[in-house]
Amino acid sequence: MTNPGADNQEEDLLALTMSVEDWLFIDGTIDNTVAIAAVDGAETVVGQGHAIRAAGWAATRAHPRNKDGWGGWPPTDDEITVALPPPAWRFVVDELYRWERVMADDGADVGAVSPDAGKPGTRGFAVAHRLVERLSDASREPE
Repeated sequence: MTNPGADNQEEDLLALTMSVEDWLFIDGTIDNTVAIAAVDGAETVVGQGHAIRAAGWAATRAHPRNKDGWGGWPPTDDEITVALPPPAWRFVVDELYRWERVMADDGADVGAVSPDAGKPGTRGFAVAHRLVERLSDASREPE
């Protein structure tokens, strides 16, 4: 797998475990990012997004219950571990926040409406917050 967001292809991967439901939200968010980037001709973002999603698909294939949920995914209440380089995780967090801002603007750029987007109780904000906590914890762990 290509290390998304990494200048050094040998960069260490950071494996984070989360609910399948959270990963599905991340996957959908990154899919939106890739779709917009493809239209805009931002090939680097497209490649990074595809690599992030591919890491999730690989984790899904390795999951012992990968056929027990919707669309070949594990059940949403199971956990899944996805490994990405730290810059890719930061990209994911940035995109979660970005799409929350889009929703907070009533989706003016994409036609979506959600007056609660960007508030601490929203799904994107909650997933981003959990990732930030895990990234912070991982950066403090001894090597």
